[in-house]
Amino acid sequence: MFTRRNLFRLIVFVAFALLALGAVPETWRPGRVALPGLNPLLNLGGAIASRTFGLLTLLALPLLVLPFFKGRLFCWRLCPMGFAAETVGRLNTRNAGLIRRIPFVGKGLALVILGSAAVGYPVFLWADPLCIFNGFFAAWREPLVWTSGVTAIGFVLILLASLIAPNIWCHRLCPLGGLEELLTLAGNKIRSNNPTSVQEPPSLAENVRVGRRTFLGFAAGGAAGLAYGKTIKGRTPVTAIRPPGAAHRNFNALCSRCGNCMKACPYGLIVPDLGSTGMDGLFTPVLKFRSQNTAQEEFCFQGCTACTQVCPSGAIRFLKAEEKLQTAIGLAKIDKKKCIAWEKAEYCVVCQEFCPYQAINETRQKGVNCPTVDADKCRGCGACESQCPAQPIAIIIERRDPQLRLTDPAPNKAK
Repeated sequence: MFTRRNLFRLIVFVAFALLALGAVPETWRPGRVALPGLNPLLNLGGAIASRTFGLLTLLALPLLVLPFFKGRLFCWRLCPMGFAAETVGRLNTRNAGLIRRIPFVGKGLALVILGSAAVGYPVFLWADPLCIFNGFFAAWREPLVWTSGVTAIGFVLILLASLIAPNIWCHRLCPLGGLEELLTLAGNKIRSNNPTSVQEPPSLAENVRVGRRTFLGFAAGGAAGLAYGKTIKGRTPVTAIRPPGAAHRNFNALCSRCGNCMKACPYGLIVPDLGSTGMDGLFTPVLKFRSQNTAQEEFCFQGCTACTQVCPSGAIRFLKAEEKLQTAIGLAKIDKKKCIAWEKAEYCVVCQEFCPYQAINETRQKGVNCPTVDADKCRGCGACESQCPAQPIAIIIERRDPQLRLTDPAPNKAK
């Protein structure tokens, strides 16, 4: 039955979908950070883990306060992921009772996320329903390739689960719903302890039981975070190139896979990783330049900070234009055996002509000027790789670990 309540939820769903799709005026597009940023688990969890707090952190406050007074109002009235799951669940009313056999794991999952964030290595941030919703619509971007669709997987899986067992996501699995439920119970407890309340106050045994479960969930999260941190410390450094402003440590844990940075990149350079950063790094954003991105002739333009403006978890920090100019995300490397100048002794310094940072020098070899890379000036933007005429490409961008802040003068505009 399509009620007034469902009409309102549909309007909210469409509004958030349009924002995630980027089908709004250009000046509004940085607002994509608002949807996943509403979730306290993601927003505050990321801020606690990265030890960075800013104005964006305030977005999470409404969903921390609202449950104390209105219960799970956001879940039942505003959440776009919940609306989609509930709508699909109505198609299979015969299985409506299946969830009675399933415990409410969402509360435990919420405590694990917060506990692991407290020790600096948040786990399961990608289970945030607002990021899952955002990731589905962020997958529809140009260039539209099959790898883009991996950020939509979570949304599809939730709908399939809801079709098999209606309400399983909202009532049993959702960590945001679990947090809202915990805060609602806390609000009810406060009101029941109020002398003017007509509710019967909880017994001492019940208070102890709830407190013990909360502590154990939080402690389990802390232990999981410490175990994860210990595991990645001995790992061989990955070769993938991260977007500018990427966190130097625990990036895989901080990233929520919301797809915002991929959708925001105007050049189509940011794509989901499919395993090069470890199993825990699946679907996190990496930069793919021309040698790894078929027919890609774009580069990370020196004045562009679009991807740094839309990260809700702190995995990619906000960069001003002047900070972007001084951030080295990679380093150009010349393969002399492929280079036209070095190998064939033919004139070619196309990479120098297109470098916006003046990081390509020349050295005389066999009567021909051959290119070399000045590591102190190179930012790894990929302009040289995007224009190299050699086949296969002779100059490619490799990862710098960690990303560096260089202090050379601001570069000239790209040629």
